Amino acid sequence: MLPAGNAIHIQLPEIIMRPKSYALAAVTTLACCCGPSAAQPITPYEPDPRPEAYATDNDATLAPAGQLEIDGRRMTCGAFPTVLDAHYNDFGGAYRGFIILNPRLFGELPTPVKLWIYSHECAHQTVGQDEVKADCAAVQRGRKEGWLNAAGLAQICEFMRPARADRSHFGGAQRCELMQQCFAQKDLKRQSMKQP
Repeated sequence: MLPAGNAIHIQLPEIIMRPKSYALAAVTTLACCCGPSAAQPITPYEPDPRPEAYATDNDATLAPAGQLEIDGRRMTCGAFPTVLDAHYNDFGGAYRGFIILNPRLFGELPTPVKLWIYSHECAHQTVGQDEVKADCAAVQRGRKEGWLNAAGLAQICEFMRPARADRSHFGGAQRCELMQQCFAQKDLKRQSMKQP
């Protein structure tokens, strides 16, 4: 855990933790996709579900809520902290109450992909285990916050394209198609509001 008032800069990728006084407001975008009442909850970390316990057990760094910056953009997931774990076996993950990012794997990823990974894992705190809803919530968050445009979505799709389907995820091409539909939903809402 960071001592109060200190910041840590990690060279690869550009992930910075900032003092809490700069924290952004809690993310409300996630609620637009679906409510938590329908969500299958994500599992807690065992044996101790606290993010501090995970960080200690895995020699990781705990970034309290509101103290994470990725490539110059402050990212927050409401009151949920982020654990930076260079030994985690994927780009990111989520346990109930916190997010995990692997800064070692972020390396050369384009910024929209990094922000999407963070937002996808954050979305699990609201939508539970549903991967399609987490993908959609992340894309809609990026669109609303202004860090995701059509070119950035193409980068995310390129990143996801080789992903194989498993029992929780569709294959990369299908995930991309579904995210493109979610990305376009705002346009549909905007068009319907303009019509008399």
